[in-house]
Amino acid sequence: MVKAHGRRLIWSLLGSLGTAAAAVMVSPTEAKAQNAQGILKDFKPTQAAASEYDTPATAEALAACKVEKATKPSGWVVRDGQGRVLRKFVDAKGTGKLNQWSYYQDGFEVYREVDSDGDQSLDEARWLNNGGSRVAQIRGNKIVGWTRLSAEEASRVMVQALVTKDAGLLNSIMAQPKELAALGLNADSTKGLTAVAAKRAEGVEALMGQLTGWTETTSWLRFDGHMPHVIPADAAGLPADIITYENGVVFVGSGAQGAQSDPTKTSYLQVPEMVKVGETWKFVSLPRAINPGNNEPATGADVETVRSIVYRNSATPGGPGGNPVLETALKALADYDAKNAAALGSGNRQDAAKYHVSRVPVLKAVMQAASDTDKVTYLRQIVDSLAAAAQTGQYEDGFKVLDQLAKEDPSIASYVDFRKISAEFALANEEPGANLIKVQRDWLANLEKFLTAYPKAAEAPEALLQLASINEFNADEDKAKVYYKRLAEQFPESDFGKKSAGALQRLEIVGRPLPLKGKTTTGQAVDLSKPTAGKNVAVVFWASWAEPSRKDLADLTKLAASKAGELEVVTISLDNTAEDLQAFLKTNPVTLPIIFEPGGMDGRLAQEYGIISLPTVFLMDGTGKVTNRLVRTSAEIAKQLDRNEEPKTRGVAAGNGNDQPKR
Repeated sequence: MVKAHGRRLIWSLLGSLGTAAAAVMVSPTEAKAQNAQGILKDFKPTQAAASEYDTPATAEALAACKVEKATKPSGWVVRDGQGRVLRKFVDAKGTGKLNQWSYYQDGFEVYREVDSDGDQSLDEARWLNNGGSRVAQIRGNKIVGWTRLSAEEASRVMVQALVTKDAGLLNSIMAQPKELAALGLNADSTKGLTAVAAKRAEGVEALMGQLTGWTETTSWLRFDGHMPHVIPADAAGLPADIITYENGVVFVGSGAQGAQSDPTKTSYLQVPEMVKVGETWKFVSLPRAINPGNNEPATGADVETVRSIVYRNSATPGGPGGNPVLETALKALADYDAKNAAALGSGNRQDAAKYHVSRVPVLKAVMQAASDTDKVTYLRQIVDSLAAAAQTGQYEDGFKVLDQLAKEDPSIASYVDFRKISAEFALANEEPGANLIKVQRDWLANLEKFLTAYPKAAEAPEALLQLASINEFNADEDKAKVYYKRLAEQFPESDFGKKSAGALQRLEIVGRPLPLKGKTTTGQAVDLSKPTAGKNVAVVFWASWAEPSRKDLADLTKLAASKAGELEVVTISLDNTAEDLQAFLKTNPVTLPIIFEPGGMDGRLAQEYGIISLPTVFLMDGTGKVTNRLVRTSAEIAKQLDRNEEPKTRGVAAGNGNDQPKR
């Protein structure tokens, strides 16, 4: 605890902002530099959910901290003994009083509080860089709403609200009637949601009573969701598309770091539905508890989903021609998936087989009620479920049933055969003592047979890409080029065809410029078509889900620092979403430039250069031409720079076993 006179000095510096809701904010020019230790000990963010930020833990480290004057904007910066920024308090509005307070971790700003209107009270809190992307609206030092909030961060706020029993915070992430109305849902159609919301306090109390292993130290660990659903605007005369998450799962840990809790003793949450409102994700209803040893959600209020409401409305007179039988069948499918989501993710093969097989009759009901044009969509989902069940090895009749389906409806024969090839390959790979070389050889032969039988099938481009990429992995680039060229010429407008054209460009890139352009996550424009003043440039494609490329980032950073006058490193993240990338960067800060565009391995840059594995690296010389496309790691880049000669090994893998192909 800081003594009273020490606290008065801090208040003099920061304007009575011990609670960050100042009645008085002094001019930055009144501050005194010797108060660094007092500031760090006594000055805290208003929000308990503030991102983790750095504070020196020892008396020696605290004593080394200094306060220095800042300009443009004017204010004060607190640095540690190594010169890294810890705090920054400035007059960003030019009012002569502090109105922006920033907190740092590893030299990056991760959290900021702002008085935006000059009324000497906080209006906004922002999480930045590794801290996330959310922007909160503050009134009376409390979060009352959100300007931006990802689905992952909304689930994090939900855990915090439940643990702290903060009804106001919880209300800020629940979809309100006026927000649902703005999406195009009228009051009559959302009566059920409104009725449940009116009893939310009771619902929260019931939910908390069902949670096992939750304490005051319980914290958010992660949010898992399959993928968002888009309800098209023309589904029921909506003003715009509606985007939802259905059947997400929220896992929790313990302590500030979110350490993994014992899953056999800790409940997690099943989220029936979330909906995107502007730039924020909201819960449509409260989550449900999934208790240890029980995959069934705990009892809770049954709430109609937004998707169900939309399609029910489309069946009303004057709507675009709804189908109440289809809507009932779709609701049954959604309910089945919600009830069995935990079983599917258990990792037990028998559970997975049972899930997929039992899902087939539910899908058949949807298919029978669907329009003729939509029937094939659900028929393919039936094929997918049967193939997934057969792939577990726990459904003996799976492949026979698939053959019978193809016989009954020849229109899906190619789809059935292609899914069978993939399932058989995966199953054979997992057989104890399997001869993996033979398994792969058989797979390639089956793909060749498929292309002979179905040369123009919708699945043919993917089959060709598999043949091309596997041959490239096996270092047979000449054969790979044959398949890439065939795919690019026969299916030029398909995504696979475009990727193959990119792969051909990649295989011939040595000695040529790399005209890659993009923007970094900090907004910096990158144009590699321009020479780099004599410096070598390493362009590294990576993703947080690809372990070898992810692990090498720290060594890449060290290499770039050690060869600062000789080498620049530009990284290309092929994460699927910005949220995925930010979640990784939060615990693994990267100071190298990162170019990101959504889409992952199917995104623009991955397609333009036919990226099929990570890491993929292009090494360029000072003239802007590629000198090597076969180095894979920071160690290999360093060696190549030292010897400056062409490698003798060919193929994607380059003999180091570090590839992580996209399957």
